Amino acid sequence: MATQHHFNLDPVQVTIAALGILDRQLTLGGLPARYSELNFRGGVGDVINVNRESRGIPVQAGGISSPIVNPITGDKNVFAAASDRPLPTADRRAPNGFVNESRFPVQLTTLAQNATALGMESVAFDLRQFGAQVLSKLTRGFAEYFDDTVAAFIKANINRSGLTAGQKNAVGGDLTVSIPVADGTAANLTQRALGIRTALVDARMNMNLALVPASERYLIAGPEVEAILLKDPEFVAVDYSGDTNALRRATIGRIYGFDIVVHNSFGLEMYLFHKSAMLIASACPALPMGAVTGSVQNVNGIATRMLVDYDYNKKSDTIGLDTMYGLATVKEDPDYAVRGTTIGEKFVRGLKISITEVATP
Repeated sequence: MATQHHFNLDPVQVTIAALGILDRQLTLGGLPARYSELNFRGGVGDVINVNRESRGIPVQAGGISSPIVNPITGDKNVFAAASDRPLPTADRRAPNGFVNESRFPVQLTTLAQNATALGMESVAFDLRQFGAQVLSKLTRGFAEYFDDTVAAFIKANINRSGLTAGQKNAVGGDLTVSIPVADGTAANLTQRALGIRTALVDARMNMNLALVPASERYLIAGPEVEAILLKDPEFVAVDYSGDTNALRRATIGRIYGFDIVVHNSFGLEMYLFHKSAMLIASACPALPMGAVTGSVQNVNGIATRMLVDYDYNKKSDTIGLDTMYGLATVKEDPDYAVRGTTIGEKFVRGLKISITEVATP
């Protein structure tokens, strides 16, 4: 009778568990909206077309029909009845709107992958908890990679530099703010925080002008901005340290309708956007014919493939995770307009605040 090792791994359950662990380890990677495909037939460099939701169907006022007029002129004892109301002469039928979901492309730019070899001695003697010793380490590497990728994408793409001067006049543009160099005094701390808070109020106004939804707004900042805000007497931080979710732990509080998320990739700068401003599209390569076993799964909008193979030369198992993915900003519909100004397919769901320190005389 063949000897079996003590880990009877179901590839489907392992993949689902890996995605569940990954989802809770993501910080910045947990911010973008998600779209995934499990039956994708292409490869890295190909494009997935994603539907963009329409904003809403316009409402047109129809007015009232003609008023009732007393048929007997001058008689105050006879009142008009509903039957005396003349039929409307104008067409009052509402124009038919339609759900206009346009499509935009997201290129799969990256094949993210990692793996680990498990020798027969490790499997027999060292492994006691597969999830803690193997799976969590694989997903931790994925989470760090996703977060770094999203940070670089935010820096390069969350801004309103593509707007014309007229469009910026209608919905606002990126912002710049100058704050005094820190000297440790109470007045200085107040002035530095006041500059940040004033810029955030202006950013909130620009988001509102662009009709960006008020919920699920994020402020992404680095440790330097976090320190300025935490030293502000007007700011009250919210402690989420008891939560096991990485994004929740990175959220230090809420200010002016924005959840503040801190990440070391950022310096004296702030990026503000709605959750729908970015989208991460993921797809899985097909299972190879030569793999011992494997599974392709999708959990919470992230598609991932797990493969298990065996190396006869080294007498070791190899277990790995991989996915193809790409990031894109979500622009508006071609007919999008604000206050009579046509915006069109431009990015307005986020903006950047640049911060400079200046020496006070």
